[in-house]
Amino acid sequence: MTPAYAFFHWLTQTYIGATMQGNAYLFPTVEALHIMGSVALVASTSILSLRLAGLFLREIPVSKVASQFLPWAWLGFGCQVVTGILLFMSEATQAYANVIFQVKMALIVLAGINALVFHQTVYRRVKTWDASNPPFSAKFAGYASIVLWFAVIAAGRWLNSSIANSPMPMPK
Repeated sequence: MTPAYAFFHWLTQTYIGATMQGNAYLFPTVEALHIMGSVALVASTSILSLRLAGLFLREIPVSKVASQFLPWAWLGFGCQVVTGILLFMSEATQAYANVIFQVKMALIVLAGINALVFHQTVYRRVKTWDASNPPFSAKFAGYASIVLWFAVIAAGRWLNSSIANSPMPMPK
């Protein structure tokens, strides 16, 4: 048994992991909250991304759209982190060698890097292009955000199906 698998196995055996597994209503409730967090995050980032791409709300400055929708993105992301950890703890051993889980986590990291780079570079100069047509770099970040977050959702649904329909993996 590898140290990583031992850790994942331990997570499923913790009070939280075992409670999530053993309560018929808790897992689906947490999963529903996870999906609601996805909706808040993806809807708000998509609205901002579509504005960055110049396809939506062109008459409203980017900074105003950002100030109205980024708090919702952070709320959705926070909800996803908390509920995602709870869901993961109940199925950590099944996620251990699941390629779809690894892809989902990589996509989340890429989406985070995209947002961080955008906010640390292009968005710092928003006053120069706020009410006009955003520069290519802003449009690229917007399109990348939409693609990445929708890919995270697709991977999450695929992951849910793959875990629900697969036997527990054997330790390596």
